[in-house]
Amino acid sequence: MKTLGIIGGMGPMATVDLMRKIILSTDAKTDQEHIHILVDNNPQIPDRTAAIEGRGESPVEKMLQSAKLLEAQGADVLVIACNTAHYFLDEFKDKVNVPIINMIDEAVKHCVELGYSEVGLLCTTGTRNTGIYQKACDKFNLKLVVPDDEEIKALQDMIYLGVKANNFNYDSSNVKQVISTMRNRGAQAFILGCTETPIAVQMYHLEGNFIDSSLVLAHKAIEAVEAPLIKSHAVT
Repeated sequence: MKTLGIIGGMGPMATVDLMRKIILSTDAKTDQEHIHILVDNNPQIPDRTAAIEGRGESPVEKMLQSAKLLEAQGADVLVIACNTAHYFLDEFKDKVNVPIINMIDEAVKHCVELGYSEVGLLCTTGTRNTGIYQKACDKFNLKLVVPDDEEIKALQDMIYLGVKANNFNYDSSNVKQVISTMRNRGAQAFILGCTETPIAVQMYHLEGNFIDSSLVLAHKAIEAVEAPLIKSHAVT
């Protein structure tokens, strides 16, 4: 079995959530049958959305440092525990000598495999504005319903003022309305396009057909390191 490396800290709770999904999705009966996972949980990686919007420092240097550190420690395969960070993947992936699984492509491919023709995207401003999910959807002939400015503000407030702030009492009624409105615009299901959104679904009891991008990534990571996978799909 190979060793998995996680470029984490973006944010810390999303990193823990990905690890939990990997562990729960691995068909292991003993401790020794689980995957060897190396994690660099570095919350000092600059904010990805701020960098994309020109309000902050690029995260590329620290993401590359994390990747090289994990590679040096023996990681055979790398994953990034952040959707928005994949915008920067092409800037550093060729500077490491181990493969990095692309969560965006894998989440979109999974939607197609499940038979969806049109899905909504629940994400941050950075992820929406980069177009990384739109490009992946175009590649795999999937229609994408993207949140407008007002809807994206509701989603981003939930992520930053709710999940990242550990605010379990956050009022998510605006986001529930966003989901309803996007469903009326044609979304058959929703890609959880920020690694905090699966956590938000649990914290705030959101309802819908959700494609959990981090769970898709967890399954692909398990397969990549040649560990046995508990067969289940990534709709919560």
